[in-house]
Parts: sequence; structure tokens; C-alpha cells
Amino acid sequence: MATGVVHPRRRTRTLLLGVLVVLSLFAAQLVRLQGLDAASVSAAAVNGRLEVRAIPAQRGTVTDVNGQELAVSVERRRIVADPTLVEDYVLKDEDGEVVAEGFAAAAQVVSEVTGADQASVLAALTDPPGERYTVLDPDVSPQEWQELRARNVRGVSAEQVMKRDYPLGEAAAPLVGWMGAGEMPAGGIELVHHDALTGEPGEAVFEVGSSGERISTGLYREEPAVPGQDVRLSLDADLQWYAYDAIRKRVKDAGALRGYAVVQEVETGRIVALANYPSFDPKDSTQTSEDMRNHAIEDVYEPGSTAKLITAAAALEEGLVERDTPVEVPVSLPRGGKAFHDAEPHPVEYLTFAGVIAKSSNMGTILVGEQLGWDTLYDWIRKFGLGSPVGHGLPGESAGLVPKPDTPGWSATTPYTLMFGQGYSGSFLQQVSVFQTIANGGVRLTPSFVQGTVDEDGRYVELPLPEGTRVVSPETAATLTEIMQQIPSSSGTAPLAAVDGYHVAGKTSTADRYDETKGGYSGVTSSFIGFAPAEDPKYVVGVAIQRPTRIHRFGGIVSGPVFSSIMRYALQKEGVPPADDPPLQLDIEFDPSAPAPGEPSGVTLGDIAIRDEGTRE
Repeated sequence: MATGVVHPRRRTRTLLLGVLVVLSLFAAQLVRLQGLDAASVSAAAVNGRLEVRAIPAQRGTVTDVNGQELAVSVERRRIVADPTLVEDYVLKDEDGEVVAEGFAAAAQVVSEVTGADQASVLAALTDPPGERYTVLDPDVSPQEWQELRARNVRGVSAEQVMKRDYPLGEAAAPLVGWMGAGEMPAGGIELVHHDALTGEPGEAVFEVGSSGERISTGLYREEPAVPGQDVRLSLDADLQWYAYDAIRKRVKDAGALRGYAVVQEVETGRIVALANYPSFDPKDSTQTSEDMRNHAIEDVYEPGSTAKLITAAAALEEGLVERDTPVEVPVSLPRGGKAFHDAEPHPVEYLTFAGVIAKSSNMGTILVGEQLGWDTLYDWIRKFGLGSPVGHGLPGESAGLVPKPDTPGWSATTPYTLMFGQGYSGSFLQQVSVFQTIANGGVRLTPSFVQGTVDEDGRYVELPLPEGTRVVSPETAATLTEIMQQIPSSSGTAPLAAVDGYHVAGKTSTADRYDETKGGYSGVTSSFIGFAPAEDPKYVVGVAIQRPTRIHRFGGIVSGPVFSSIMRYALQKEGVPPADDPPLQLDIEFDPSAPAPGEPSGVTLGDIAIRDEGTRE
């Protein structure tokens, strides 16, 4: 045999040995995979098919006092796709003919089912190329998703999402709030009670196939989401809508800038309606507008003659006057280098103190109020809550501005204008709170909007009522109530604010309105605030119209009828019976030739100075 030539048998044995070695290695690996490491290999395979998806937690519901939904989460779907799987999709008609292919076919189907713009869907699938995840339509109904799912577009799936719905829409938006970009709260109750309303998201783990579809017989594990707490407001949805509609119509009729209305329970301080117009759509998360503010609590302005109630309360509480104290009101009253007048020219008037308030006399209020002294006057304004936040907890609240004596904001005329509500500022809710104090026998309560919460187990927990602060005596409150009953009458400044069958106590205001854009006064704020029934007050209702242009500007004319309408609806809805006796009538004038029943506080003046154009009713 030649050197280097292998014998055939030896070569055969060598090859056979090599094959046996290789087969033994395969066998060993097979034993390891199917025997020793079967569990780990199987788990690795399953893990490769697993998908983890978050289960969104349902946000708590905001309801009115009767459980009617004001903000509720509804189940929606976000249509998403894996473009690398979609590009092979083929759309055929009923006869099996190819209509479209790839991205264009998928875009056509999604558009037909959901109503999404076809070009936008196509752009989401193709730009940028190579992406594995894209959103085709962020918000569709579960029914639309089921219809789309039935079209079997490979690579298209849906994610469950929760969207906020607001059944009262614009009527309650500034108070209830709204969800902004990224489903984050952007105002109102939604923002203030975000932590309570927000639940804990859950998690679902399941197997998917090569096309992204869920394997129904595969692994499924779920950790349920925990819903957020429900929040029950003191608002009455029917009354809220009625107040909003009433203020909306008046703003339009008056050609006004805006308006607001507030209804507050006297004994609890709870707000049962708070309406703004113009308002906004709370479901539009993209809008940014000045009218997305809650003007009723964020705007500050000079209150005008409704603030005469503070001066009157202080004078009564300090023992300077009584209800029937005579006040001789001159034609013009020089004070601080200016001459003050009333809203309309008149000869010398002989009014009782009740008449000064009933006729809303600036000069009569000054003659009474100047006896207080400036520091005392300032203290009383602050006692009624002006210059301090109300404390209701909603965002955007302003404390207002009340100048302190002998500070840079204090001029020679400041103390006199403060007496009738000009020269300092406050929010509308602060002013309504003044009337709640008088209606509640002199005890001021912090306005509140939330009545209670409902946890995930359905347990309702009512929030405790705030402790009141006594501001004036019950006697002073009763006297002011008697006096204010003269205002919504034929002898007062607001006969249009009367409510048939009920005794109403209230006050008008027509205040110069400072316009920051113009840097001066422009137009007026016309308002009426009052409560009823006067003998046992149930509600305070406040109405303010900013810068009316098509209706006589006086508060009794512009806001009085709106007050009457809202108050009538609130009392009748609550089932408050009408009065059996006629309204109280007081003497608002006195005969100067008759013996005075008390010490007069009137003053006879001779010199007439320049008229102050900043004074109003």
C-alpha cells in the first residue's frame, strides 16, 4: 500500500465515528432543552411573546349635590399601528378585487371607519419610515374600534384610554374645570382635587402573535386599576344651568363685556350655583383664552354701592345711628377738596338712615360714615373679609386691595369713596359673602363648593361645615335686613329686583369700572346682591354685569331682573313657601319741621366745590 493512502475501511470508520459524535452532541442538546432546561427555554419563548399594557384608572366622577354627573370619565380607544406590519396589507372589495395596497389601503379603511383625515393617517404610517409604533386616531369610541377590528387590518390595534366628559358643558366649566394637554387638570375642581380624583393604574400582561394580535389561549395576567374617588359638589345642576342661561341672555341683551351670578346657601355658606358668561368648552383641551378664567372669583373690581352695607353695619354696630335717625342730605358735599354728589341731581333731601341706604345716597353715606374715623372704617371693611382671600380653595383667587390709612394708596378723598365702595377692590364672591354675613344673623361663613367625597367602596363622607365668624350682632343684622327690604320696592333703587310673593332684602350698585388696558375708568359694573326670604333667609343671590352698553347702566335696572329670576327659581325649586303678609315698609324720609325722634346726623353746608366725576350710585 502506498504511503499516505488511507485504507477504505479505516476511512469509513473514521467518518462514522465523526457522525456519531455530532449526533451525540445533538442528542445531548435535545435532552438538555427538552428535559433539563425545558422550563427555562419555554419561559424564554413565552417572554418573547409577552406584551405589557397599562390599564388606565378611571378618574373619579364630579357630581352635583344630587349625584348628577358634572365631570365623568368615559371609555375610549386610541388607534395605533406597527407600520412594518401594515405595509403588506391588501384591501379587497366584495368581489375579491384588489382596491388598494399597503399604507394607502390601511389609511383608507381607518378613515372610513373613524372619520379621521385620510391624509393624516397616511402621514402617521409613513413618516418617519421604519417606526414600529404610531398613533392613527387618538380618540374613537369602543364601537368604532370594534368595526375597525372587524376589517382585519394587519398591524393596527387599539389602546384603552379614558376621556373626560362634561354633561353641563360651558354652563359649569370655569368652576368644574377641565383636562388640558396630556390629560392633566388645568383648572377648577379638577385641579384642586386632582389627587383624590386620580386612581391607581393597573397592568395587563398577555401573549401576542407575530402580527401583534393577542393569543386568546395564551398567558394572561392582570392587576386591576383602582378608580379615583368621586367628589360631590354643593352645586345644583338645574340651578347652575338656569343661572348660566339667565346671565348669558342678559350679557347679550346689554351688550356687556361679561357677567356672573352666584347663589349661596345662607346657613351653610355652600355655593349652589356659580355661573360665568362668556364661558368655554371644557372638552377642548387645545384652547387658550381669557374666558377660561373663573371671573366670578378671579376678577377684582371696585364694588360700588353694595359696599354701603359695610358702612351702614359699622355705623349701627358702633352706635352712631339707628334705623330712623334723620340725615339731611345736601345738594353737594365738599370733602377732601372735591364735591361729592348722588347718582342723580336732587334738592336737599331729608332722609332717615334707612332712606339713605334705600335711595343709595353717596352723600348721606358719607355724613354717617365719617363719624367712624378712618382707622375704624378700615377695620370694619377688613372684618367683612375684604382685602383677604375668601379661602374657598379654588385657583386664581385674589385678596383684592383695601388701602390702609396713611399709606401711599390713601389720598384726601379715599376715606369718603371707601364708604360707598370706590377706591378699593374685591372679588364678586367677597361681596356676596358680605350679604351672607348679614343674612346669617351677622355670622360670616367661608364659601365652599365641595359637599363630600365618595371612595372606591361607595362610602360617602360629608365634609364638615366651616366654623363661622361673628362680624356684627344679630340686632344689627336684623336692622340692616329691614332697611334693605325697602330697596326692591317702588320707593327704592331696584323695584325690578322684587320677587312676587317673597320678601327680598338687597342692594344695588353702579360702580365706575377701572380698565387696565386703557389705564383709567371706562364703563361701569352694574350689580344687585340680595337674599330671601328676608324673614328667614335661605339663599343669597348675586348678579354682576360688567360694562353694559345697551341697557341703562344702573344696577337695579341691569342686574335686578336677573336677580329676581334666579331667586324665584331657587326658592320655588327648594319649595320655600311664599309670604302671607305684605313686605315691610319703613319711613325713608322725615319731616324737618316735626320733632326729631333722635339726634340728627345731618349737616347744613354752604360752600360748593368742584364735582367729583368719579362718584356714582
